[in-house]
Amino acid sequence: MRTDRVILTIGLVGITLLAGRAWGQETYALWGDPQKGRKVYAEHGCATCHAINGVGGGLAPDLGRPPVRHKTVTQMAGVMWNHAPQMRQLRESKGLAPQPLTEPEMLDLLTYLYSLHFLDQPGSARRGERLFASKGCATCHRVAGDRPGIGPSLSRFSQYASPILWAEVMWTHAVNMEQKMKELGLEWPTFKENEMVDVITYIRAAIQPPKR
Repeated sequence: MRTDRVILTIGLVGITLLAGRAWGQETYALWGDPQKGRKVYAEHGCATCHAINGVGGGLAPDLGRPPVRHKTVTQMAGVMWNHAPQMRQLRESKGLAPQPLTEPEMLDLLTYLYSLHFLDQPGSARRGERLFASKGCATCHRVAGDRPGIGPSLSRFSQYASPILWAEVMWTHAVNMEQKMKELGLEWPTFKENEMVDVITYIRAAIQPPKR
C-alpha cells in the first residue's frame, strides 16, 4: 500500500511541477510521450482489469469512456490516488505482482490516457465489417489468423488500442499500399464521416484476444 502511494505521489509531484505557472489551471500540453505510455499500459498489465473503449478487462472502469474520459491529467492522477488501495487489493486477489512505476512512466501513462480525450468515440463493429468488405480491405488483408494474403494479417495489431497508433501505421504503409493497389487495378478507397472509426472498431473487436 505504501508503495502504491509513493508511486502515485511521484506522479502527482511531477504533474504539479509541470502544470503551468498559474496554480489550479490545467494546461493542454502533453508532458509525457503517449506512445511510451501505451507501452507502459501494456507492460504493466493495466488491460488485465481496465478496458479502453471496450477493449480489455472488465474488472475496473473503462478508461476511454465517461467519467474517466472527460477528466484532465491532474484529475486522473487524483482518481488513481483515491483508488490505489482498491487497485492493490484487486491485484492481490488475482495473484498479480506489484507493478511499480517510475516518474517518467507515470507521466507517459497519464499522457497516453489523456490523449484518449481527443480520439473518436467508439464506432460500430457491425457497420465496420460491412465497410471492410465493401471498401475492398478484405481483398488484401485478413482480420484474424496468419493465413497468407496480399497484405499483412491485421491480427498482429491487436495491441493497438489507440486510433493514434492505427493512423500512424496506416500512414506509414500508405505508399506501399497505393503501389500495390495500382498493380492490382484496384481503386483507392475513401472514407467519409465516421466510416474509418467503424472499420477500426470492427478490426479491434475481431482480433481482440478472448477473455480468460
